[in-house]
Amino acid sequence: MTKCPLPDCTPPPPFDAAGVFETCRVKGGKILHLNEHLLRLAASLKTLRLDPLDRKEREGLETSAREVRDGFVRIAVSRSKAPRVLIHRHPGLPYPKSLYRRGISIHTAATREPHPEAAPAGAKCSERLSSVLARWEWAGDREVLRLGASGFLTEGTSSNLFMVKHRTLRTPPAWLGVLEGVTRALVLKEAHRLGLAAQEVPITRHELFNAEEAFLTNVLMGILPLRSVDGRRIGTRAPGPVTRRLMRELS
Repeated sequence: MTKCPLPDCTPPPPFDAAGVFETCRVKGGKILHLNEHLLRLAASLKTLRLDPLDRKEREGLETSAREVRDGFVRIAVSRSKAPRVLIHRHPGLPYPKSLYRRGISIHTAATREPHPEAAPAGAKCSERLSSVLARWEWAGDREVLRLGASGFLTEGTSSNLFMVKHRTLRTPPAWLGVLEGVTRALVLKEAHRLGLAAQEVPITRHELFNAEEAFLTNVLMGILPLRSVDGRRIGTRAPGPVTRRLMRELS
């Protein structure tokens, strides 16, 4: 059986699929942007009618971060009574530095995502079947882009998508079924601070193929430049000037 190229395709079994999870970057024994993660986790729990984290469960997450020091932790909360909360520790990161110097090449999954109204798209649910299937489709890719029911690009299997055209930053809007990532929000905030134009608008594959720059984001990869998509080279080099500037500011 082909192994998934990254360790975060889905929360490890045994686990109730009707649950939620958060993956958090740990640096120096502390979780980066902890409040943002806890707020999104609380919103996901509320959507699935699950009880919020209690003080002991939150402290368990922070203790795990101190044990990891540098890497990431994943907290998964399910409907199960024993255990309700699982915390997994992972020292180190799955993205080598060479990827940031030359960018990555990825593909688009043929299977379209269900309509956003068919599932709680804003919640980070443990049931990630569509992401797992997309990864199997292109098992050699670190990420795979997904198409929504409307035919627009939505996001990667574990990342958000950005592109640059005419020095304007564009990313798919949440109403397409996009999970609003913590790093996605940081990029939009930093773009505003730097005076860069930024838009949350639908993106087609044609528009992405003809972008000047493109990159993916999540809390583990940060900002990862895209070199090519479906065999089409993106821009003239990766990372491009806007991507490099954002990488530098958010490093």
